[in-house]
Amino acid sequence: MSLVLLVVLFAAGAALATGGRFARLADNSLTGVRWLVAAAIAQFLGSLTGGTAYLVGLIGSAVCIAVFLRLNLRHPGVALLALGFSCNALVVALNGAMPVSAEALIRAGGGPFVADPRHELSGASTALPWLGDVVPVALPGLGQAVSPGDVLIAAGAGLLVYAGMGGSGRIPADAAPVWDALEPCQGSPVLISRRSEPEAPADHSSE
Repeated sequence: MSLVLLVVLFAAGAALATGGRFARLADNSLTGVRWLVAAAIAQFLGSLTGGTAYLVGLIGSAVCIAVFLRLNLRHPGVALLALGFSCNALVVALNGAMPVSAEALIRAGGGPFVADPRHELSGASTALPWLGDVVPVALPGLGQAVSPGDVLIAAGAGLLVYAGMGGSGRIPADAAPVWDALEPCQGSPVLISRRSEPEAPADHSSE
């Protein structure tokens, strides 16, 4: 998904700008990555044939993703990922494919709807159409409609990357120099001394 990729890239850039490092991702390693691999394989195999095989592959993929998310709930952003995947899985399970809003496609500047085993045009008989691809995303050359679940997935993935890289939310800045560390420019008069000289006490002795 283009939206997820753009959000992840933006999150990585923001983390780098606020003191984050890619090396810190290794210290926040996720567990159960094999479940993600199994989910990807299930979706791929199901999309090759479509129909019932696609629905079965999608259900298997959803189960694998659910296990992976449950193992990593302590990581920031994973709860958003879980909610997004759940929304997408629910609307696809009820309709057999992801419903797409033709109006959202037009508003996003995308091309005409092209049916495939994973998508169908939203209509009067669509269950929970508001969970389908109804959010227009007008990207240059990549206009598309995405679902609310996709938006949650993008937000969760961005937060996961940003937090994993150790972004602080503050742009690093050099500390302000202390007064004693300042040196006058060559040839300029010293207007203020670094340390004030104590004044001599006034002589109040009687003459």
